[in-house]
Amino acid sequence: MSTQKVLQLTKYAKQKYNVTEPVDFKLALDYSAILLAIAGADGELAPDEMQWYLDEQELLFKDPEEYLQAIRNIDWQSINLEEALNAMNYNIPLNFQRTVMYQAIKMCRADKEYHEDEKAAVNKTAQILGIARDVVVELESIAELEDTTNRLRCSVLGANV
Repeated sequence: MSTQKVLQLTKYAKQKYNVTEPVDFKLALDYSAILLAIAGADGELAPDEMQWYLDEQELLFKDPEEYLQAIRNIDWQSINLEEALNAMNYNIPLNFQRTVMYQAIKMCRADKEYHEDEKAAVNKTAQILGIARDVVVELESIAELEDTTNRLRCSVLGANV
C-alpha cells in the first residue's frame, strides 16, 4: 500500500481538463513551480496571476489547503525553467505539455497584461516541450476567446465588467 501523498480531484477537474486520477502532491508542486516561473518571467508574479492559479487549484482539488500553502511557499525566482522542465516527471494523468502551456498563458493574462517576457517564457517552454508554434497560438487564442466570452456573459447578465 502506497503512503505517497496525493491530491484528490473534483468534478471540475474532470469537466475542465478530463482528469480523473489522483495527482501526486510533489509532482503537482513541481508543475506549479514551472507555472510560477513562467508567469514571473517579467520579474514579478502579479497578485492577480497568483490568485488566478490558486483559485484554479482550489477548483481542481478536494481539500487543497496544504497544497495551496505549499504553492505560496515556492521560491519561483530561483527556478531555472529549462532545468525544471527537463527534470519534470511527466507521469501525470493529462497531456502535461499542452496543459502547462494553456495554464501558463491563462495565468500570465490574469493581470490583464501578457508581458513580452512572459510570452518569451511561454515560447521557450513550448520549444523545450516540443510544442509547435501554431499550437501555442491556438492556446493563446483559446485563452483570449474565453476571456472575451466571460466578459460578454457578464455584460449580458448585467454584471459590472
